[in-house]
Amino acid sequence: MFRLLRFLIYLGALGGFVWFGLTVELGNRTLFGHIRNILNTHESRDLVRGTKDKMGDLVDRATDKVAKGVAKGAPTQAHTGGEGLSEDPGSAPMEEIGDKDRSALRGIIERGMEKPR
Repeated sequence: MFRLLRFLIYLGALGGFVWFGLTVELGNRTLFGHIRNILNTHESRDLVRGTKDKMGDLVDRATDKVAKGVAKGAPTQAHTGGEGLSEDPGSAPMEEIGDKDRSALRGIIERGMEKPR
């Protein structure tokens, strides 16, 4: 009950803020009108462009570091599409699957094989 009351209070506050921002004149514009004009200035566009450039460099460097870290721990053979896997059907599985998980997987497979009506 308290969570619902708190949610309604927050919703009312948000509604009040939006109403204020759209209707109350602060000088010759509303609050959202001032914000829109600020965002359309040359300086703010430069700020956004510069931030995107810096973040792009940061993301590129982080991606390179992650790729190098993954390459360090990667096995020597790539296992894609079943290549390099053991051909012996009697070999031990890579991990143990419990009976509960095994029955859940069977249920999923059986439901997937049923024909839609």
